[in-house]
Amino acid sequence: KMPQFAEIPHIFTKGDNCFIVRTEKELSIICPEFMAPNNVQQEAGWRCLRVENEGGLLEVGLLAAVINPLTDARIPLLAISSFDTDYIFVLEENIVQAVQVLQRAGHAFSHKES
Repeated sequence: KMPQFAEIPHIFTKGDNCFIVRTEKELSIICPEFMAPNNVQQEAGWRCLRVENEGGLLEVGLLAAVINPLTDARIPLLAISSFDTDYIFVLEENIVQAVQVLQRAGHAFSHKES
């Protein structure tokens, strides 16, 4: 989390996946931990599950099908969507349980290191 009118650090314009949101209160950046600027408010330890979506923006219910089993299992999460992909972030301590919950709900996984 950075001040609302902070300049976006140059490192976020290239390379790894980053999510940048500027609101009326703050500039929020979600990025790999090694890219996090020093001296900013941050929460480390989150892991990302990428939801493949071939239906694009018109796909109805896909995000809910992932979020609902996790919230039913009381797993805290953060969801972010891009134009064609949804990303679910869960705390590292919950990643194994999250995967198990989603597999029981019928979701399949492929592992990719990033």
